[in-house]
Amino acid sequence: MSGKSEEVLIMFAEFVESTHGRRQSCYLAYRYSLKRKSQNGSEYWVRVKCNATATSYSDASIVVRDHHTHLPDETDMEILQIRKTLKRKVMEESGPIDRIVEEAYHAANRQSQSSDLIFNLPLIHRMKNTSQKQRCKTGSPIPQSIEQLPYPLPDVYCNTTKSELFLLYDGSLGGTRSLVFASYNDIVYLSQQEHWYSDGTFYTCPSIFYQIYSIHAYYDGMSTPCVFALLGGESEET
Repeated sequence: MSGKSEEVLIMFAEFVESTHGRRQSCYLAYRYSLKRKSQNGSEYWVRVKCNATATSYSDASIVVRDHHTHLPDETDMEILQIRKTLKRKVMEESGPIDRIVEEAYHAANRQSQSSDLIFNLPLIHRMKNTSQKQRCKTGSPIPQSIEQLPYPLPDVYCNTTKSELFLLYDGSLGGTRSLVFASYNDIVYLSQQEHWYSDGTFYTCPSIFYQIYSIHAYYDGMSTPCVFALLGGESEET
């Protein structure tokens, strides 16, 4: 037995992008990461999950060296697509990370025809942690003071998920910038109720504001929050 690796010539190999934006090549459910490029235009690839290697050339042909120490993962490309779609949603949408990840996870569970897909997906709490880090890297830095808060606020913070106006007021109250939020339907509902309740809380308030002040409509034994105000102070004028 010579121990020499077997080489297979593959034409028109598929190229994809990893979740980190890196170029990868694919062959028979195996993915390869680009290791280096040579001066003659060829590229040297290494298998993502083992030491198998391949070399691609400018004519789109690839020489694959069969050193695989495991069977091909038929769900690998599907999982890659799920993770890339999830990353795009996390970057483009402003909804809570937990909800976006859970929806993607359950959608994959419903649509998959193989139990191996869910088994091979990263644990859901890891997907949430990764998604949170991705959003933090590409998002705007968190303001450390009211003065650092952008003015005007980006539209994503001014509208509901149905693209209806949510920001009612952005200006000075008691000499400090404050924000008041409520949807049109919430205002209508509040106006129709006889009993209102209001209260301020400090525990869940963003650190750059002094308190969250909310107005609730009370009807049939149920209290419904309708108006939310992020206030910069506690004065009577505010």
